[in-house]
Amino acid sequence: VNTLTLTANENEELKMSMNMLCRNVHALEQTESYEARRDVEAETSFINYSSVDSFREPFFFSDGAISMFGQSFLKITNFTLTMNNTLTDKRFVGMGSRKVKDAIPAQRTYEMTFTVLVTDTQIWDELRSSTEQGGSSDSEEIQLLFRKDTGEEIKLLLRDYYVTGSTIPIPEDKGPIEVEMTIMARNMEAATASTTWVTQG
Repeated sequence: VNTLTLTANENEELKMSMNMLCRNVHALEQTESYEARRDVEAETSFINYSSVDSFREPFFFSDGAISMFGQSFLKITNFTLTMNNTLTDKRFVGMGSRKVKDAIPAQRTYEMTFTVLVTDTQIWDELRSSTEQGGSSDSEEIQLLFRKDTGEEIKLLLRDYYVTGSTIPIPEDKGPIEVEMTIMARNMEAATASTTWVTQG
């Protein structure tokens, strides 16, 4: 997996997209067969199938809570979290096959973009600050939490972060001011998922 992106837009489901690099593409021989879904035709026969409808519902934007700068932000209209392994495709002399390639990893990065309604000067102050938010207390980390009524939840904790950019428009007096900001984090302290589904991997 090279990049993984979580997106939560206003009035939509929580979505995830991935970009993957493959080492090799296998061509099936005439005598080989590929059985989709392990040859299980009915979804009700899956090992992680549940007859409870709420378990099959996705996480929604309205189920989320985002905390940063020591407080909960209630005026966020959308956010995107991109985790990038910064993989580089490489081929070397003597590999023996043109079909095979290697991926060289680099520094993993965490980038978050938010669109928020301006309620105070917090974002402006953090943009002008030259220091990052870091420390051992819960108030010095970014918490992304999505929860369902079934008790399932996804929780991400990121630490040592700072605002790298912000678009602050000066619109006509026709509505609230929305600010787009970008935050970079050095560390992901925890990524947990509590679910009724079977976690495979």
